[in-house]
Amino acid sequence: MNTAMNRRLAVLLLAGLGLGRAAFAGGELSRTETRWLEGGWPVLQYAEAQQLPLDIVVQPQAMPGAAPLAMGFVDGRCKLVLSMRGNPSAEQTLADMPDELRPVLLQAITAHEIAHCWRYVQGAWHALPAGFAEAAAAGAVPRDLLAMQRTRREEGFADLVGLAWTLQHHPAHYAAVHAWFTRFRGEPAVPGSHHDTRAWLRLARDSQVFEPAATPFEQAFATWRLGLESEP
Repeated sequence: MNTAMNRRLAVLLLAGLGLGRAAFAGGELSRTETRWLEGGWPVLQYAEAQQLPLDIVVQPQAMPGAAPLAMGFVDGRCKLVLSMRGNPSAEQTLADMPDELRPVLLQAITAHEIAHCWRYVQGAWHALPAGFAEAAAAGAVPRDLLAMQRTRREEGFADLVGLAWTLQHHPAHYAAVHAWFTRFRGEPAVPGSHHDTRAWLRLARDSQVFEPAATPFEQAFATWRLGLESEP
């Protein structure tokens, strides 16, 4: 990545997506950060068009073992956090992607994170749709198990948004992206744990499960409801 492109991306982020200048106080974006952001750029532009309150935060310190890309919420705004410095998994994740599929996968992963922002902005974070009730309503489920269930639901929704984005923008690659998500989720050590989204991925094996909708968020919702009926 040449210096001019690196600076151009930094300027675009600062101008268009509310990135605080402090994130670049220690220097320019790293090559790995640039590759992730360039790959997900179409999704970030879409998030801006949807007027999602999104900021991008680059962690300046080493974050080994952290998710390279994650979403947080601070003061009513979504924070897309890049934890890629001193974190070998960020580069390894890129290396493990087939070359021809990498741009599509980076968009799907970014769409997954943007789905979390959308849920938060909708005031629906951790909320169930109409017709569903928390199993712990009567206090029968421990708090940590309830938190795990809520996280899993949000992860399931976000995986579906990543697939819906792929279906809308890269339909020829849908099966390959679905297969990648399925391998990535793998066999969780604890079925039903935070990132066990298999109930939703099984439903989405056939892209026809998604009904036409204006946004990938709306497109994912009906399938997400179906998965809630069969979640662990």
